[in-house]
Amino acid sequence: MFQAVISIESQLYADYLRYLFPPDKGSGCCAVSTTHPTGALMVAFARASEMPVEIHGDHLVKVDLPWYRNATSSIANHFVYFDKSATARINLALKAEFELEFAGYIRKGEEYGMRKMDIIEAFIFTRGLTPENYDALHKRTYRKAQRSQERLKQKLLRKAYYIDEQINYKGLTSK
Repeated sequence: MFQAVISIESQLYADYLRYLFPPDKGSGCCAVSTTHPTGALMVAFARASEMPVEIHGDHLVKVDLPWYRNATSSIANHFVYFDKSATARINLALKAEFELEFAGYIRKGEEYGMRKMDIIEAFIFTRGLTPENYDALHKRTYRKAQRSQERLKQKLLRKAYYIDEQINYKGLTSK
C-alpha cells in the first residue's frame, strides 16, 4: 500500500470519498480499491517523488493506494502524491460519480412514491454525509426539477406553435 493525501474540492465530496473507500479504524486512511472506477483513476494518477510533497487544501483526505501490477511499480519506495492536474481530474470524476448516484437514488425513490425530503435524508444518512449537506442537496434537486419543467414547457410550446402554424394561417398570438 502507498499512502498519499488528496485535496477534495468540498466537504460533501470528501465525505462521499470516505463512503466509497471507508477509512481504516487505526490509520484513518481510506483504503482505495481499483475495482472501483474512481479508485482506478487515483492509482493511475498517482505520482512519485524523492521528497515529501506538501498538499494544501481545506478538505484533505488520506488514502492508501494498492499495489497494482505495472501501474504502481514506478512509485515503489517513493513518496506518493497527486499533482494539481491529477487532483482536478479525480475531483471531476468524483463529482460526476456523486451526481450520477444521487440522481439515480432520487429517481428510484420517486418511483416508489417517497417524499423527496425523505429520499434526500436517507441518501445523506446512508452515505455518511454531514447533515449540513441537506439544504445544498435539496436545492440542487429543486433546481434540476425546475430546469426539467422549463425544458418540457419549451418543448410543448414549440409543438403548439408548429401545430398552429400548420392549421391556422393567422398564427398564435402571445399574451
